[in-house]
Amino acid sequence: MKKFSFRLESLMKYRQYQELQAQQDVARAYRDVQVCEMRIHTLEQEHSRTAQTLDRVAVRGVTANEFKKYSDYLDGLSDDLAQLLQQKTALKTQLREKQTLLTQRSVDRQVLERLKIKKKNEYIQGFLRSEQNASDEIASLKKAREITNGTH
Repeated sequence: MKKFSFRLESLMKYRQYQELQAQQDVARAYRDVQVCEMRIHTLEQEHSRTAQTLDRVAVRGVTANEFKKYSDYLDGLSDDLAQLLQQKTALKTQLREKQTLLTQRSVDRQVLERLKIKKKNEYIQGFLRSEQNASDEIASLKKAREITNGTH
């Protein structure tokens, strides 16, 4: 009997490739979220330091022009922070979508792996049945010869 071969092996390898690509996409999306969070943290720290510096300078006395520069800089930091928070929300949404796709790719691959196992088990059972039938046939021919040789 010939060796077992799974006809959908190439499709299964393609599904494994798709799953690997989805895993890499999820990793990149997660990294993007982490980078965005680090940038947000850095901006928050810069905003806090600048506000503290403005408070210290204001206590000593500050010109209107210098105060406007600090104020404009703080406003710019606040705008950048708001933009990064929106970007983080969008990146988290993308991450969830990529995680969902990864889950689907994993399921697709697992379905084919289960089918392969099922087909292999069917192949083995069929092989064992044919071997048993061959053994039974040999035993019955041997018994028939013994009977015919014993009577003649």
